Amino acid sequence: MTNAETALKEATTSIEGVIGAALVDYTSGMALGTIGGGKDLDLSVAAAGNTDVVRAKLRTMELLGLKDEIEDILISLGSQYHLIRLIKGRNNNGLFLYLALDKGRSNLAMARHQLMRIEAELDV
Repeated sequence: MTNAETALKEATTSIEGVIGAALVDYTSGMALGTIGGGKDLDLSVAAAGNTDVVRAKLRTMELLGLKDEIEDILISLGSQYHLIRLIKGRNNNGLFLYLALDKGRSNLAMARHQLMRIEAELDV
């Protein structure tokens, strides 16, 4: 089991093309930890904005009566992928991992696979 800081560091070292990563509490919209980012990617703003995305999708699923779980949400931009991975587990309700990737330097399938592995080992 890894903690949030270790998980975020692992995301940036084991996933090619990472611009920034965050662990976010979507009940509050607050980033519990961040790594990377910069002047072109404010991870605190991204955490709050992606909280709205997660809440909207969960609300829509409820309205549709879908009895399923979100694995991840992908936002594909011209030059970036933004990947949101909801954390499952007994103590991790209300959290997601957020990853911003450079589209030209990353492999989306591998990033999803690695993020799933990191999420499975995360203990918050």
